[in-house]
Amino acid sequence: MNIYILARRFSIITLFAAIFAITFSAVVVHNGGGGTQSHFGASYTCLERNGNFCAPSVQ
Repeated sequence: MNIYILARRFSIITLFAAIFAITFSAVVVHNGGGGTQSHFGASYTCLERNGNFCAPSVQ
């Protein structure tokens, strides 16, 4: 009987984790972008949006 309780609790926790992950990824995709990327504290601005390379921002 205890294994069924543990399985049910694990299922509920996994369901909540999946809902959180989907919601969090939707928020990141919605608010993300803008061309600025951060890599180890350095801020880079992509000069070419279609390219794979970014250059440091000029100030």
